[in-house]
Amino acid sequence: MDRPLAVLEQFQIKGAIESVALFGSGHINDTYKVETTSARYLLQRINTSIFRDTGLFESNLGALMAGKPEVLVAHIPTLEEQWLFTDDSGTWKMQVFDEDTYAPQLADHPDQVREVGKGFGKFMALNLPVDAFGEIIPDFHSIDWRLKQLDEAIANNVAGRKAEAQPLIDQADDYRWIAERMEYLKGQGLPLRLCHNDTKIDNILLSRSSGHFKYVIDLDTVGPGYALYDFGDMMRTLLSPTKEAEPDVSKIELRQHYYQSLREGFLGECEGMLHKVEIESLSFGGQYMTYLMAIRFLADFLNGDMYYKVSHKQENFIRARNQLRLLKLMDIFNS
Repeated sequence: MDRPLAVLEQFQIKGAIESVALFGSGHINDTYKVETTSARYLLQRINTSIFRDTGLFESNLGALMAGKPEVLVAHIPTLEEQWLFTDDSGTWKMQVFDEDTYAPQLADHPDQVREVGKGFGKFMALNLPVDAFGEIIPDFHSIDWRLKQLDEAIANNVAGRKAEAQPLIDQADDYRWIAERMEYLKGQGLPLRLCHNDTKIDNILLSRSSGHFKYVIDLDTVGPGYALYDFGDMMRTLLSPTKEAEPDVSKIELRQHYYQSLREGFLGECEGMLHKVEIESLSFGGQYMTYLMAIRFLADFLNGDMYYKVSHKQENFIRARNQLRLLKLMDIFNS
């Protein structure tokens, strides 16, 4: 715990530090909740093996915070008026922690889904100039790149898991048409937007007292993308009542009334700025993002769990299996 304490001295926090404790269970970064005599904060160490370009990270975050948009949780600058601090322990950033908020883990009511949709719709409606931002992880949502990674993982079979994964590989092959569909939409003029690019339900903060949207958080992946990316990842994480690593695949279902609430919440905030091709491709976004995550989890399983944190050796297999099951249920959007 000594290292986070030393890092805190580099940020413009208020009050004397009372406690620092690990917080949350994210796949990628390490997060600490900080309590002082005057305020509450979250301190996060960025995983620079994934987010390698810290200069671009700083630039993106600065461009987001420039107008102090109310839709985003406030970040804390360093003593040098930067958004990131780097030392031999890593690269760190800080944000305000609002005690009245919570990050939902699973959607349990259509009204909650609508609020999540509103939140990310408000983010999309910021309509910030996309050319002011860079892609922090190149090809992050490129289906062609992810399929190439999967094909390499299958061919190399470094963890010796190909035979076990073959049923999932076969299922993934059945959905390669999604890549072709995406290319078609780009040809129809699908415009680049500034996207959050990681619109899981737990990247929204809702008010504990009212249940209404308060903030968008986890801005690490903000950058160029397509509206269907953000809407699609919400579909992926909101429409089934299960977590990504749910052991019982039979519990995965597609709650269509949740889809309607999500669409209403999202479009209620940003429909006026979206093009027709964007609105018409939103439901395809669910298929795109679910397939993308399925092949990412599957490739990571084949590679021996090199990217995502796992609690046991089958976890990425289960994640991939569950995404493919959800993808199959999304076939209803093909009609």
